[in-house]
Amino acid sequence: MLKSSNFALANVMDALIKNPSIFFVVVDADARITTISQTLLDILEMTEDEVLGRDIGEIIPDGKLTRVLETGCIDEADVVEINGHNTIVNRVPIIKEGRIIGAVASSLFLDISYAQELIDKFNETEPKTDPELDTIINELIDSPAVGYIIIDRNGHVSHVNQTYLDVLAKSRRDVIGKHVKDITPHSRLPRILESGRVDKVDIWSVNNHHMIVNRLPIVKDHQVIGAIGHTLTLDVTAHEFLMDKLQENNEFNIIFQGLIENPYTAYVIVDHLGYITIVNNTFLKLLKMPREAVIGKYILDIVPNSKLPEILATGRTDKADIWGLHPDEDIIVDRLPIKKDGQIIGAIAHSVVLDMNEVKSLIRRLQDTQKELFIYKEEIRSIYKAKWQFEDLIGQSREFTNIKDMARQFSKTSSTLLITGESGTGKELFAQAVHNASSRSLGPFIRINCAALPENLLESELFGYEEGAFTGAKKGGKPGKFELAKGGTIFLDEIGDMPFNMQTKLLAVLQERVVERVGGTSPIDINVRVIAATNRDLEKMINNHEFREDLYYRLNVVQLRIPPLRKRLDDLPLLAYSLIVRLNHHLGTSVNSISDEAMEILRNYTWPGNVRELENLLERAINLAHMNFRNCIQKADLPSLYNDKYDLDAATEINEEKTLAEKIEDIEKELIIQALTKSGNNKSKTAKLLGIHSSALYRKLNKYGLS
Repeated sequence: MLKSSNFALANVMDALIKNPSIFFVVVDADARITTISQTLLDILEMTEDEVLGRDIGEIIPDGKLTRVLETGCIDEADVVEINGHNTIVNRVPIIKEGRIIGAVASSLFLDISYAQELIDKFNETEPKTDPELDTIINELIDSPAVGYIIIDRNGHVSHVNQTYLDVLAKSRRDVIGKHVKDITPHSRLPRILESGRVDKVDIWSVNNHHMIVNRLPIVKDHQVIGAIGHTLTLDVTAHEFLMDKLQENNEFNIIFQGLIENPYTAYVIVDHLGYITIVNNTFLKLLKMPREAVIGKYILDIVPNSKLPEILATGRTDKADIWGLHPDEDIIVDRLPIKKDGQIIGAIAHSVVLDMNEVKSLIRRLQDTQKELFIYKEEIRSIYKAKWQFEDLIGQSREFTNIKDMARQFSKTSSTLLITGESGTGKELFAQAVHNASSRSLGPFIRINCAALPENLLESELFGYEEGAFTGAKKGGKPGKFELAKGGTIFLDEIGDMPFNMQTKLLAVLQERVVERVGGTSPIDINVRVIAATNRDLEKMINNHEFREDLYYRLNVVQLRIPPLRKRLDDLPLLAYSLIVRLNHHLGTSVNSISDEAMEILRNYTWPGNVRELENLLERAINLAHMNFRNCIQKADLPSLYNDKYDLDAATEINEEKTLAEKIEDIEKELIIQALTKSGNNKSKTAKLLGIHSSALYRKLNKYGLS
């Protein structure tokens, strides 16, 4: 301990050293330790005798406090790990008469190990009588800065210390035995009893007291037998305690000055008459004045618009008051009275130094960024837009209208939707219609084909990637489809063809509602509705270990089964005429009807490719009719439905004006259509039938408008 003949100073330093919420170490000009808090000794697992007088570099070898001695500069606050404990540390020089006489490193110690010690004692002493237990607990938790409350397994308060009672403004009799919700209605301790998990550290307010809170369960024999709330009060209690002693010793004044020095916080303290007793360097920089011109002066002579005299007169507390030291320089200030035995003996003002002009500039930049973001969102919405509405889904059969009605109902929720059905039945059309009828209709509709990309590309497309994640990654990275679909819908087409490893990653995203970019470490929250579609039998795939059962249940919250065209042939004439109108508009033709004989052929066909096959066949028929100067589709325009083999020679002789390349393209397109029909529109099988790679097939499908 620091040697001093002054008894009051020794008492003050002893109280500081033993405070479990503060750790600090003081070194002299030769970097030898002169004072160290008990909390830091506990972290270092050393005794005072082992530390005092030794070089700081032997105990904490990071060299940062030594650098403060050498430079005389305040070191920036940083996070330091000491024996597995993380804490934020400030380091400042101690200066007397312009000479560096030492340095101090200080921190509020916000670790939960102290609370864990209490829990261990609680478990060890459970069989003891209540008075014995109270004695042990009171010894552990008696601290003016740290509050504790303990509840039993039923949520009733069993122990509470005086600091917490002071915050509640209640007596022990009003609290002990009561349910914690009756004491603090918003308490989260009952949740700890249910979950058995340590709660995250957060800021909590009771009766205008702001506290940092840890909440953790008390466990014995794997059973939760209670819970503890452990708080660090963000109050001026420590200031009041120290103010009693500030005038008693100049050496203590110097050390205290080191403790309050912080490059981001300005302090000024006045006595009961309004004369300045303490001010830190940050506030002096704001004043642009030396210390000797400030100490002992009346506050209004130094800061003419100071409100501290009002605090002395009224005893009120000002929280987060925006105040200007200079006309063009606003800062946020807290002001509090310092009391002793009910009497106001001084006042303190402190502020996080924040240039409000800079804040206003940041707000303007934020507003500009929000405008840009709105423009980008509109661009995304226009690019990723769903065009199909329920009114565009043609059909009057009972099977089809039932499915449409069900889909309308599903559009009113945000539940994950699985659409199943044979290839070509219009699963994506239903997905778009559900999106457009939902509350997410103003958001983007983003489709991704899970079968069209290899696994490594599919992952980066879905989840995005960071800069440098792989060779060829864009500078700045790229957002994935889940990010781009924010506020809208992502449509996972052909989900049954997703690689098994990717299924695992997708499941994690659906469960946690966050994505992590390839090469990234930060989770990104997602706000999307997921609609998946497949023509595969997922339950059969599960039995064959080709599809994850847990992913299936996650996707199959609600399901639409789209009926094949052969089961709703009553809709065929209506569908055919609707498609003819649309195709004429697309092709620039005027074929406006279909003969009864041709319609009968359509009715007698089994339609393995469903509505997509019907559309392709009608497009081909319209071209044939148009080239033969007819405005009505005849039987002759449907050769693939009444001949076993399409007459390619006839197709090439219809129009002798075509070039060889155009005729070859006609033949290639026809062969692709036949392969699609034969494979039931399965792209992988189609590619194999044609003897080409899947990627080449997709290029040709896009080229001929068959996708």
